[in-house]
Amino acid sequence: MALFTFDDELTAGQIVDRPNRFVVRVRFDEDPERVFLGDPGALEGILESGRKILCSPVDDPDRSTDYDAIAIDVDGTYVSVRTAFANDLFEELLAADALPAFEGYELRKREPQLPDHGRADFLLHDRFDSPAYVEVKSCTHVEDGIAKFPDRQTERGRRHLRSLAALVDDGDEAHIVFVVQRPDVARFRPYREVDPEFAELLAQVRDAGVTVHAIATAFDPPQYRLYERALPIDLEA
Repeated sequence: MALFTFDDELTAGQIVDRPNRFVVRVRFDEDPERVFLGDPGALEGILESGRKILCSPVDDPDRSTDYDAIAIDVDGTYVSVRTAFANDLFEELLAADALPAFEGYELRKREPQLPDHGRADFLLHDRFDSPAYVEVKSCTHVEDGIAKFPDRQTERGRRHLRSLAALVDDGDEAHIVFVVQRPDVARFRPYREVDPEFAELLAQVRDAGVTVHAIATAFDPPQYRLYERALPIDLEA
């Protein structure tokens, strides 16, 4: 299922290195250029020197980089490296009523304030007009067909899980959706070796009533599409 087409021009280059979490140096023609990287994850096995990367030129004199990194070619499969796209993809799927788990739900607000503190990614209302909060996480790390999150320790992610559990305790509906931004995947599990506390918390909040989902998308330049509506999920140790 087609989701949306990336209308901006994409420029292909070759990865040189990653000087920090938010910058990758890319060789387009001659000297390497700094490119903004919107995925602060470890990107192990993805962001490697010599690989092809697709970038979008940005015309903004106030920026220190002239390109955004969009996707990296990993052995013939494009892996999207724009974390923020996960929210856009979920919103497109919701509007198309393409996810059986959210059939009949409508978007009411992006980044709603939570009752105690912080924000969620989405506030939805179900067919009975009851509220449902959704947190979306972008996942790019895949090993032997298994998507794993997070690929770097995430206190922020653990805080989000606790907030979702608090919502359920207050009688609200809460969901977490892992959007795997690559199609070479068959199932999802938390990356226990990287962040064991997140893995334990995810199982705990699931047992407390937070619904856990995992979907997969594919990027066939310039188009994003849905690859799998509901990946099997394994939360056990």
